Amino acid sequence: MNKNKIPEILLLGLPNSGKSTLINALTKSKTSIIGSKPNTTRDKVTKTLMYDNNKIINISDLPGFLENPEMSNINYQKNINKFLSDADKIFFVIDIKSNDISGLDSIFKILSKSNSMKNVITIFNKCEDFNPNNLDKRFYKYIGETHYFVSAYHKIGLENIHAHIGSLTVTKSQSNEPATSLTIIGRPNAGKSTLFNSLLNNERSTVSDVPGTTRDKIKEDLNLNSRNYSIVDTAGVPRKKQKDQIDRYSSQIAINSLENAHIALIVVDSTEGISFEDKRILKAAIEENVTPVLILNKWDKLNTEQKESINSSVKKDLKQYKWISLIRISALSRKNINLISKQLDLIEQQLSTRIKTSELNTHFRSLWTKTPPHPFRGKRAKLKYVTQYSTYPPEFAFTLSGRIPKNYEAFIENYVRDIFKMNLIAFRIKVNA
Repeated sequence: MNKNKIPEILLLGLPNSGKSTLINALTKSKTSIIGSKPNTTRDKVTKTLMYDNNKIINISDLPGFLENPEMSNINYQKNINKFLSDADKIFFVIDIKSNDISGLDSIFKILSKSNSMKNVITIFNKCEDFNPNNLDKRFYKYIGETHYFVSAYHKIGLENIHAHIGSLTVTKSQSNEPATSLTIIGRPNAGKSTLFNSLLNNERSTVSDVPGTTRDKIKEDLNLNSRNYSIVDTAGVPRKKQKDQIDRYSSQIAINSLENAHIALIVVDSTEGISFEDKRILKAAIEENVTPVLILNKWDKLNTEQKESINSSVKKDLKQYKWISLIRISALSRKNINLISKQLDLIEQQLSTRIKTSELNTHFRSLWTKTPPHPFRGKRAKLKYVTQYSTYPPEFAFTLSGRIPKNYEAFIENYVRDIFKMNLIAFRIKVNA
């Protein structure tokens, strides 16, 4: 095991074997989408688990293996050998109640050919009312180094798996976990997966003209300009009226991905302009203190008149957020993709900004004297103290003798952007009165 790499456990099995239920039970979160239909999970989904506050490991859910995969599933199977070789352990999940186990031979052959059998742990699932002594002899050939009997849905037998996982973890300080998290988000068919593949220079994410092809959160490591990133491709966020149950679930996962992101690449279809959903995503990112970068994709499909119209519309839509980066690209042809890495480099520099407390207080005491806030409910607030309490993103705390109007908070934000050259990023100002 590479000590600088976060160890990875890979879940592999037939459709509806309970892999997604198992990973959700182990992570105690809704990491993977669960549905009664086969192929609900369409790509590799990775979650980082933490043990004892500082020990980490990645656990990845793969789509159910199909001998004749459809388009939405084929991309992952094309990468199956790479996934297997990268994994430190493979959990081979088998539905103990299934009568049709013919497909298990296909998985077994792939594991054998890839020389991965030594890393295989067999997980017999749906064993809530099953006696292990009655195991069907047909399953014997699929037992790896060791095996467990569990019920992921009923959370039975998971303690043994947790003990096994815990033995594989590394401390967070030992890993080379990328410092910056990028989330690609936007409406269906805006070109998110195409951009994801273009940045990786690899056909990692499945691309098709069918809206909703990407359902899962796909995570990979990326190096741009000698900087390491963790990049996530998410499901499209459709209009509310267009969502079915699975789409709602995957859409929520996409929005939730902003919680752990530093930068959000919000992909907009230039041929359609900025929609209500795009504005909603933009607002959600800023509320989470995530720096948005607006990517106007498919720019090459517009004529001069259309470009002028879109530029005018975007200027109007972003009137409140003039500081947001705007990049016009064609992800498919890779035109202007290099501009993204250049802009990310500038954003990175600003995200790591650290301003001395003395400098902050000197600037804002002077500002308070020259341009004090208007009285709030008859009382003018005095500035006691200013400090920056974090970076990545920067966060500032203002301790005051009373409250200030909202427009003065906006004034402070603009002052920080102008004076301290933080004109590309989201940051937070906390007022303590």
